[in-house]
Amino acid sequence: MQSLENEDVIIESVFLDKQENDDYLIYDIKAHSLQKAREVASKSELEIDKYPKKGFKEFCEGRKELQLLADFHLR
Repeated sequence: MQSLENEDVIIESVFLDKQENDDYLIYDIKAHSLQKAREVASKSELEIDKYPKKGFKEFCEGRKELQLLADFHLR
């Protein structure tokens, strides 16, 4: 929770999509500023932030961001 607060993140969700012989990681984040969230996360020394950094570097190199089609929320 401290990491999310530092990054000013509202929602963070991670899904594993298994399709036949492939696995896909779908990562969804909503923050007041994605740029700020990325900057803070990249500089974080919190233990909980070390694992995602390693995983993203290893598994998400060259990833492309999905196009947002709709974003509905109350308040």
